[in-house]
Formats: sequence, structure tokens, C-alpha cells
Amino acid sequence: MNLLYRPKLSDGKLVRLSWPIAMFRLTHIVCWPLEDDAPRWAYVFDRFCWFLAFIVFVLTNDAELRYLRVNMQNLDELLNGVPTYLVLIEAHIRGFTLGYRKNKFKNLLRKFYTDIYVDERQHPSFYKKIQPRFWPLYVFSSMYVATLTNFIVTPLALLLTRGSRELTFKMIPLFDYRYFPIYLPCLLSNIWVGFLVVSLFSAEPNILGLVVLHLHSRYLIMNENLRKKTENLLKNPSNTEIARRFRKIVVETIDENKRLNLFAQEIQNEFSFRIFILFSFAAMCLCAVASKVYMNPLGSFAYIFWMFGKIQELMIIGDLGSTIIATTDEVSTMYYNSNWESVIARSSDSCENVRLMKLLTMAIALNRKPFYLTGLNFFTVSLNTVIKILQGAGSYFTCLISFR
Repeated sequence: MNLLYRPKLSDGKLVRLSWPIAMFRLTHIVCWPLEDDAPRWAYVFDRFCWFLAFIVFVLTNDAELRYLRVNMQNLDELLNGVPTYLVLIEAHIRGFTLGYRKNKFKNLLRKFYTDIYVDERQHPSFYKKIQPRFWPLYVFSSMYVATLTNFIVTPLALLLTRGSRELTFKMIPLFDYRYFPIYLPCLLSNIWVGFLVVSLFSAEPNILGLVVLHLHSRYLIMNENLRKKTENLLKNPSNTEIARRFRKIVVETIDENKRLNLFAQEIQNEFSFRIFILFSFAAMCLCAVASKVYMNPLGSFAYIFWMFGKIQELMIIGDLGSTIIATTDEVSTMYYNSNWESVIARSSDSCENVRLMKLLTMAIALNRKPFYLTGLNFFTVSLNTVIKILQGAGSYFTCLISFR
């Protein structure tokens, strides 16, 4: 019996998850939901782990903040702790917000895989067309994993070679952790926090990319279905009730259009707050990491991986936002270019023609504005927004370097 939720397609077939999402499912009990039929003890254990992780995050935040306060007058040492502290705060907000409402997240995944997901068996060409766009997602996820590996290996190597008892992150706990029975739990809690952070940061953009790209394909399929049905209608030499039959095709398309628009809004409701947090922390985090790399490039391999991974993550999310804007912006044009004028020319029923024209006008009006993925409606997710964030990070970096 599976305790952790496993997505299924509409025919009941288990979904093959990409490795970042599979890692997220297996390692992030805080955020990943349970199966509907999971026993009661599993729900109790799930809430216990959520609470335990929250306490561990709070203690880690406190210890890292203490390190920053102690080294406030030393910019080099301060920059050793600022990047991980900002990442930890971001992960704390995003992760536990998702964990608190994980059942809504499960409902979104269930609806996506049953209603929106483009199955390779049914639409092989559309499925194949979007697959190359997932590779950049896997690349930046690999960079985050490489960063975590470096953070874990470094204290273990120092412990085994020199007997030095260092923690994974720059932090000063309230107690002396050098005593091994205390040091080991502290190190393991650091590693657990690292896994929670990296699995969240790797998987969430992959999930967003998955739902957006398949939704994008559904809009294209809707467009193609309208075009093919109209072509078949016009190939028929009979003009009997041609306007009524075409109106029926348009009504079916509008119903599908409405279904896709509603799911797009569900994506917005699910990811809007966490995208806001991600973009809000991005400029500060990139500035701190770039400064650390600039001051000590040879000792900052982990930060180099993280910096390039973060830049690529932002560019990918911005591209996803631009993709859905461009796709939904073409929907109104789809109705206008549906060859309705040929139908009107062949129809002799003036009343039906008027009803058809009113329906098309309504469809075009309802889709006059494209769908925008936003961060709490403060900004639009697009490549332009990401470029502004990178420019802001560059400005902060220049200012920080001048202080040094």
C-alpha cells in the first residue's frame, strides 16, 4: 500500500514522474500529500514531521541569524552566511505554506493528470514537441543537487580527515555542539534541512513547468480540433443547417476553452504566493551569492552551482510565463480565423447566421485579454520581469562590491 500520493492518469495508469518530482515525493514529507486511503497513523505521523521540521527550521534560522549578528562588522564572514540564510528563509516560507495546504496541491495534481495532461498515446506529436523544454528544468535541478552534495561532503571530509566538527551551514547555535553526541544530531538536522530545501527548489519549478507546458499543448490541440472540424464541415457539399452545425462546433470549443481557462486560474491560485516569494528573494540571493563567489572563487564551488542554477530557474519560469501569455493571446484570433465567413456565405438561414455571429463575437470578447501568471498580482511572470530582476541583482552586487 502506498502512503505517499502517486498521481494517476484518467485510465488509472500510474504516472512516471521525472526525477526531481520523484525525489520531492520521496524526501519531502512536509510538502508531498498522502494518499486518500492512507491510515490514520500516517496522517498523525505526517503532521508530526511537519511540526518537527518547522521547529528544526526555526532553530536553524536562529543559529544562522546569530552568526550574521556576530560577524556584522566583517563583510567577508558576513557573506559566508547571508546566502544560506536567505535561501533558508525563502524555503521556510514556501515549503511550509505548501505543506499547510498540501491537499489542495494534491487536488490540482489529480485534476491535471486526469483532465489536462497530454498523453503520449493519444497525442504523440504534441507530447514529443514539448519534451525538449523539460531538459533545462532537469539541468538546473542537477545544479541544486550538486550544491547540496558539496555542502554535505565538506563537513564530513573535515570530520574524517582532520577531526574538525563543522556544521553544514554557517551558524552559531545556543549551545556548544562540539561534543559528538550533540554534534551528530546537529549535523544530521542540517543535512535534512538541506534535502528539504533542494528537493523543494528543484521540484516546484518542474511541477509548474509540467502543468504550464501541457496546458499550452491543450490550447494548441483545441485550436487544431476547431480547424479540422471546420474543414470537414466545409468539405461536405450539403449546405443544410451548416450554420447550426458550425455553431455547435464553436460551442464545443468554447466549453473546452472555458475548462482550460479555469485550470489556468487554478495554477495561478496555487503558485501565485510562492512565485511572489521566489522572485522577491531572487535579487538579494543572487547578489549575495555573486559577491561571495567574487571574493573567494576557489572556495565557492557550491555557490557557483547555486548561482547558475538560480539564474536558469528564473529564466525558465519567466519563459513559462511568456509562453502561456503568448498562447492565450492567440485564442481570440483562433475564433476570428475559424473560416466562419465561408459558413455564412453558404448558409441561407439568416436567423442562425445572426446567432452564430453573436456567439463568435462573445467568444472573441471573452478572450480579448491573455492569461497572466502573476506573483500575487504585483508583477507578471515573464522573461521581461526576470531580466529586470537580474539587472537589479547586478546593481546590488556592484554596490556591495564598492562597499568592500
